[in-house]
Order: sequence, then structure tokens, then C-alpha cells
Amino acid sequence: MLLRRFFGGLLAAASCLAPALADAAAPTDGAGCVGVTVQQCLASLRMTMRLDESFLATATAGRQMTDVNGKRIGGLVTVYAKLPDRMESFVILLHVGADDRVQRVESNLLHNIIEARTEAAYDRSAFYEIASRLLGQRCAGMAKIELYRFFENTVKPRIKQERQDMANGLFGFHRVVSHTAGIPLCGASFGYTNYVEWRGSANPEAGRGPNSFSSIELR
Repeated sequence: MLLRRFFGGLLAAASCLAPALADAAAPTDGAGCVGVTVQQCLASLRMTMRLDESFLATATAGRQMTDVNGKRIGGLVTVYAKLPDRMESFVILLHVGADDRVQRVESNLLHNIIEARTEAAYDRSAFYEIASRLLGQRCAGMAKIELYRFFENTVKPRIKQERQDMANGLFGFHRVVSHTAGIPLCGASFGYTNYVEWRGSANPEAGRGPNSFSSIELR
């Protein structure tokens, strides 16, 4: 829930992303963002997408926290991004270790893919466009349809759902969390999370304002 709220606030800020874009390149030409340094990751992302450089300068400068003994313990870098030819913004979270390498990376998707069955439905989520950039060269040989089949045939059967009813009645608040993690993908570990929240009736079809949020994780 905290992750969903965090991403939600960041997406509002990302809507005013500057339109600067680096020279064209293939999404898997770069180093990606798994197990590489922060600067290698950012250089890889800049090759094929637009980043909010004004915010990024502050985020990278303060990425290393220190403990009470003055020892570096890593931190978090928030990246606001847009894909070429897509209007929607999205947010990438880089979890950085004390050695300045990205230990874990998370990104929201543009649409939920749990219900996706067709290539067109998966395309709407930008799943391939985002995941291929985060994986970089380690997944250079994987075609888009292969990634979709990986999710359809390997990830979906492992997704577990948990329903949470925080309040009932007219002002009820309900949530369904769908999650899985630790699935091997191109030498990395893949995870997926989706939240669906609504108010009012316990029946989501009769409830008010159902909202859905999806994210992927690689480590």
C-alpha cells in the first residue's frame, strides 16, 4: 500500500516531465538497471527515454544515507520518465546499495496486465518497453512476444491474491492485492504487484471508484 501511495504521488509530479530525449537506440542496447551503478543505469535509460533531469540532479546527489557511525548504507533514487511516443508518465525507483550499485529496481506499469490475454492488451501497459529498458543487455535476445508469454505462462500461475476489507457499509474501503516475486528472468529476479481498491459495497462491481495500480520489480 505504501508503495502504491508513493508511486501515486510521484506520478502527479511526473506529469510535467521535460521533453528532452537522447539519441535513438534500441531498449536493450544499454546496461540496464540491475546490479549496475546508478550512473550506468541512468546512462542506459537516457538512451531511449526522457528523464526529468532537473529533479534527477537532486535525487542522485542525496542517494546515499549514512548510519550513526557515518557509514554509507545506500538509499533511493526516484526517476520520472516518459517513453517515446507515449503521453503517460511513469516512475522508476532505484534502490541503491552502499557500493552505489542498484540492488533492486521498481517501476509502475501504465495498465494492469493480470487480465491481459492478447498482445495488444499487453502493449497498452508498456510492459515490454519498461522491462526491456530495466534489464538492458542481459535480456537483449528476448522478443516482445516472449516476454508476454513469460508473464502469461510463468508469472500468472504464481500470483497470489489477498483481500483486505478495512471498513464495511456505506463508507467501506476494500482492497485486493495480487503479488508474486522471485521468478528468474534473464539472470535477474522478477516480481509483480497489483492493487485494486474501491469504496462502498463489498462487491467491487457495485463499489465506488475502483482504482488499479500495477508495478514490476527486478533484482
